[in-house]
Order: sequence, then structure tokens, then C-alpha cells
Amino acid sequence: MVLQSMPVRITSPVVWLEAPEWLTPEEAAYLSGYDLETIHWMIQDGAVDTRQDGEVWLIEKESLLEFREALSDVLRWYRG
Repeated sequence: MVLQSMPVRITSPVVWLEAPEWLTPEEAAYLSGYDLETIHWMIQDGAVDTRQDGEVWLIEKESLLEFREALSDVLRWYRG
């Protein structure tokens, strides 16, 4: 299996700081640069911390950032 980097939108630290602590999947996709399908996979797989608000799943901003950082570390290690 070959690990490929996922296209990630560059979002400024200010945008991250101003974002709410709990994000809708659409907000998480915008902030992270991942597509909505990837965000839904992350929710289903437990890759990020979530809570349900009615019928909407919310993603903890901090866990989304930790996921991105961990993925970057893995890709850096894999590429040497």
C-alpha cells in the first residue's frame, strides 16, 4: 500500500482560533481541507472526537487538528 498525501487547504491559525470548539462536518471540511466524505469516514471510524446534537454529529476542533498533525507526521516518516 502506498500512502498518498491528501490535498489539504491551508487555513490560517487565526481562522482555526476563531472557529467554534465543536464543528459541523461542513465546518470541519472547510477548516481541514478534507472533503466531506473523508470527514464522515473520520466520524464513523472514531478518528476524531465527536458528539451528537440532535441529528447532527459535531467534531471537536482540537481532535481534528490532532488528526491532521498525526497524519502529517506519518507521511513525513514514510517519505523519509
